[in-house]
Formats: sequence, C-alpha cells, structure tokens
Amino acid sequence: MFTLGPEDTWIVLIAGVLTGGAVLALIVNELAGRLRDNPVARIGLAAALGLGVISISIKAVLVFLLGVQAPDALASLHAWSAALSPKPAPGVHPPVTGAAAPDRPRSWRALPASAPAPPDNPTTPAKAALGERLFNDPRLSADGTVACASCHRLAEGGDDNASVSTGIDGQRGGRNAPTVWNAAFLSRLFWDGRAASLEDQAKGPLTNPVEMGMPSEDAVVEAVRSDPTYQEAFRQAFPGAVPAVTIDTVAKAIAAFERTLITPDSPYDRFVAGDRDALTPRQLRGMALFKEAGCRACHVDPTFSSAGLVAPAGVWRPFPVFADSPRATEHGLLEDRGRLSGNGDLPFGIWRVPSLRNVAETAPYFHNGAVDSLEEAVRTMAEGQLGKTVSNRADDDLSVTWSEAEKRVTLRRGKALSDQEVGDIVAFLESLTGLPRTR
Repeated sequence: MFTLGPEDTWIVLIAGVLTGGAVLALIVNELAGRLRDNPVARIGLAAALGLGVISISIKAVLVFLLGVQAPDALASLHAWSAALSPKPAPGVHPPVTGAAAPDRPRSWRALPASAPAPPDNPTTPAKAALGERLFNDPRLSADGTVACASCHRLAEGGDDNASVSTGIDGQRGGRNAPTVWNAAFLSRLFWDGRAASLEDQAKGPLTNPVEMGMPSEDAVVEAVRSDPTYQEAFRQAFPGAVPAVTIDTVAKAIAAFERTLITPDSPYDRFVAGDRDALTPRQLRGMALFKEAGCRACHVDPTFSSAGLVAPAGVWRPFPVFADSPRATEHGLLEDRGRLSGNGDLPFGIWRVPSLRNVAETAPYFHNGAVDSLEEAVRTMAEGQLGKTVSNRADDDLSVTWSEAEKRVTLRRGKALSDQEVGDIVAFLESLTGLPRTR
C-alpha cells in the first residue's frame, strides 16, 4: 500500500491525463488514415474516443478524491487515512516503503537496540543527564508541584495508571496519559498525533493550563536560568549555544533523555531474534490470532503502532469503526473524537494508533482511560474496530453469504473471538513488555 499526499496527487493526476491523451492521439493518428474511406468505422472510432476521454476524466476525478478529498468523501474506509499521513519530521525515522520494505505479510520485526535522533539534536550523555533532571523537576510547573515524571512514571509503565492525569491545582486533564517508554520510535506524539517530534511534544505540557500551567515559554526559561547549576549543565550539554538556556534547548534536553527510554528486550523481541523458547504456546497462538483477526493491520510491528518505524498506510485511523457497538457506547469512546472533535457529521473519531509496547503495564486503556483490563480492551477492539463478536458459540463464528449472480452460498469462519482466543491475544500482548535499556 502507498501513501498519496496532496502534492503527490496532482502529479499523478497530471501524469495520468497526459499519458492517456498521448495514447489516444497515437490511436487517432494510426486509425484515421486506415478508416478514411469507411464512414461507419469512422463513427465507431469517434464513439470509442469519446468513451476514452470520459474514462480518463473519471479516473482523474477518482485520483483527486482519493488523494485530496478522501477525509471527507471516503472517511469510512481505512485506506483514506493514507492521505492524512504527514511527511516525517526532520530526524524522525521515515516509514519503510517500496522495494526496501520488509516482507510485511510474513515478517515480524524486533525493536531496534537504539532510538533514532534528529541531526540537530544528537543524543549525548551530558544532554540525556540534563534531560532526566528536567524531566523530574516540578519547578517547571506554575505551582511547583507537577513534573513530566508526575504523569509519566517510569516505574509504572511510563504513564500514571489513571484514567486522566492530574495537573496543577488538582485539575484533571481530558485524555489518558500515553506511555513515554519507546515514544522515541514514534513519528507522531499525543493521542491525536499533533506533535511531530519529541522536542515538539516536550513543549506542550509546560504551558498547558491544565497540566504544568506555566504562563509562557519565557517563564519556563527563567525558572531554569534561576538555578546556576542548570546554567553550567546546559553549557556542557549544548556547547557553543548562546544563550545556552532557551525553550528549544530545554525541549531538546528532555527529548534526548526520552530517547534513552526504550525496552527492546521483550519476550517477543527475543523470539523474533531466534529464541524459540521465548514465547509460550499460548502466546504463539495469540501472535497468530493477532494477525489473523486484523489487529496487525493498524498495530504495525516493531512499534505496534501506525506511527512507528513502519507505517504502510498512514498515521491516523477511524476509531471506533463500528461506532454503534455495545462496548463503544458503554465506554464512551465517541465522546471525544480526536482530530474530528467538534465535527458531528461522521460516526467515529480519528486518532493516531497507539503503540502496544508494554501495554500490559499501562492500564487503563483508550484515549479516555475508560477500560481497566487488557482483556476488556481486546474485546472492545474486536467489536468496535474489527466488527467481530466475542462468543464461545460455534454458530456465532460463522457467516453465510449468498451470491445471486453466481447462485452460490459461501460459509466463512472467523466472525467471533472466543474467550480462549481473547486470552491468547492478551498473552501475546503481555509478551511485548520489555526490560528498560539503561544509559
């Protein structure tokens, strides 16, 4: 699958029209001489050419719709999300595409041993150490009570295990805190993917009035500069920078530290690397079910996100696709529609697909933190995103279709997930929990 951005769409459209026109011109030139004395054949040729022009026009319109207008015209299809995919931010590992892409239908990929860094912010020990200190410093908040680590507790899965986080003055945020572990591998941050880099993301909470609440970025800089030990640490981390302490260097230091927060040594990674005893039989069944049920279409390894090292179909996805599913309603998954917030015309939201790395340690789940258990999260996804039922009845696993044209009945299996299969998938997801890589 490939991704069309708006600028690519016009190239494809113009190239298609010019190519089609050139082919038609060649046909006209060749046949006109042969049919000069045959009026009936000339009429047939004219009709054929007219149909050809109409066909080219229709194709051009379809290309335009798929590449540019997809979010409005074809929003109910997963494929349209490719049109929303951004170009990778500078220094962000680009999606693997084209001939260089791994064999997606069969290959499973382990997490790399180190995270990529942008050219303008290489990870250094001095910078990462400074970033760790800033990450844990509550003085970067307006009332001195909230640090980055308040909502991203490294010993608790990289989040705060709360439905929504608590900021200054006891204010509660609107969305669940994503884990910071392995965020370094993602090309889009926040639930709605509005930040294109860790540096971009690091600035957001500092001045968010519900989170750390600093009145301005200048106030953040002044808080850091007020500590002489910080000034020396910044000079060592950013030699030659004048001034050394700016909002950009603050964000770069935090991002550099976060790029050291990776967990590449999960049982899944060891299995993919060749250790055939790393996964249990149940986890292996879950791995196969994860693919066969359709989970892997959006949660693409090695990050198990759509915004990771491999993004074959774009960053964002409609969720929940089956918006009227009982669990989607029960858990209030449509009260916030992500990138479509404020647009009530579509029956679902648009979200960046989160990573499933260490997902067994990051409950509660979903953007609103409404689901406490991983088992219930899998059931909710099966119903709301895959259109399946969760049932142990054999009949519920079957779907029958009748083709009037072919006079044929077709029986298919796989419509339901049993409790055992849900448990198998959960067991596989537990295998994605890795050991922290220390600096």
